[in-house]
Amino acid sequence: MSHVDETLAAYESVAARYDELNARMDTARLVDRHVEAVDRYGSGGRRLLDAGCGTGRSSVAFRERGFEVTGYDLSPAMVAMARRRPEAEGIRFQVGRLQQPPPGLTGFDVVACVDVPMAYLTDTDQLRQALAAARDQLTEDGVLVFDLSTVGYYRRAFGVPAVADRGDRYVAWFAVSPRIEADAVVVTQFDLFERAGDGWERVSMRHVQRHHSDRTVRRVAEQAGLRVVATQGLVGTSAREPADEDDHDRILYVARRAD
Repeated sequence: MSHVDETLAAYESVAARYDELNARMDTARLVDRHVEAVDRYGSGGRRLLDAGCGTGRSSVAFRERGFEVTGYDLSPAMVAMARRRPEAEGIRFQVGRLQQPPPGLTGFDVVACVDVPMAYLTDTDQLRQALAAARDQLTEDGVLVFDLSTVGYYRRAFGVPAVADRGDRYVAWFAVSPRIEADAVVVTQFDLFERAGDGWERVSMRHVQRHHSDRTVRRVAEQAGLRVVATQGLVGTSAREPADEDDHDRILYVARRAD
């Protein structure tokens, strides 16, 4: 199974429960950090493409902040959940990959990738293709904003096995990768156990991500016809400057077309 297929399988398997399982992520505040970057570096236009939109939580948050939103995601099941979200009525959702988006998505003032969808691009060629696609989706003065996990976060979050006890649900995770290195693939095993009558049901999935260092992101962005104009560290959803690969959880990038 390819890395893309593994990613698709992981999200297809939990799409109906994704929002519940991911409830501790404050998507609205994470979107606020992206919007602050857009307001600072963007053109003022409000046409936004939410690339890797998942179940549409970020899309709704962007619309609540005054954007005209279109979204797309790799997983048909996640897109189906987004389309059924009552507060997302009127937002157009499509199915497509970051490096092979649906046709006709052009002329956006903002392309946003919220909650590390680009981490699932497991080699630099995929990252270049996705960044080039985003470039083509932007207006001449548009901006791309996206976040990526730091190597420090991968080491803290997945370096040792962990279990979360949530009553009738347990989630266990650990890194399959023997070592977590910069600019390397990180394979994480997740096992979800939920009480079902007198027994338990188990859902297992592998998430295959790659750490993309700041140096790599800037180099590949240049190859894709983009220029990184700003970065910011995130600890949880709180902003930190300057961005730090070891101490912060994510780096938020802002890029513009290079020409």
